Amino acid sequence: MIAYIHGFNSSPESHTFGMLRKFFPDAHALNYPSSGFFPENLARLQKQARALNDASSPFVLVGASLGGFYASQLAALLLCNCVLINPVVRPAQALRQFVGPNTSFYGGQHWEFTHEMCDSYSIFADARSAPVKRMVVLGLADTLLDPEEARAYWKNYAYIHETNDGHSLAALDEIIVRTLRDWQQ
Repeated sequence: MIAYIHGFNSSPESHTFGMLRKFFPDAHALNYPSSGFFPENLARLQKQARALNDASSPFVLVGASLGGFYASQLAALLLCNCVLINPVVRPAQALRQFVGPNTSFYGGQHWEFTHEMCDSYSIFADARSAPVKRMVVLGLADTLLDPEEARAYWKNYAYIHETNDGHSLAALDEIIVRTLRDWQQ
């Protein structure tokens, strides 16, 4: 079973989840509100993941951007493998630029990201030492997040796979698809 976690201001309607569903039609999306606080969002995602994970087949998480951060946290809690696509590694710092008015990418809802919401991401568990397999996909042309920061953060804890993409992947390449297929068996 594959479960996808979207990024900040995104949704399960994202392009990345659409690409994932082309290769894995039974993939599910987990959802959290970007306007939520980190601890509540993590609990919400954990509850959704536990409801999907029937233990009859391997459970694999895929997360993009802030969803990659959440996937790393959840993978450590659920002890499942994960693919992190251009993951946020220091969320309170990375999200600071979004404090203020926001508009959701899908649906166009307007909402306010507060300093308190952002600060809720300051305290999180270092999930890197959890005994799970991780692939970190880095788009070398990413201008939203620094791929070098993610590489340095994950270098001893994950397989690093580079693409020429920006923050959003243009496609799921053969290495990503093969890894996900192998981890589902």
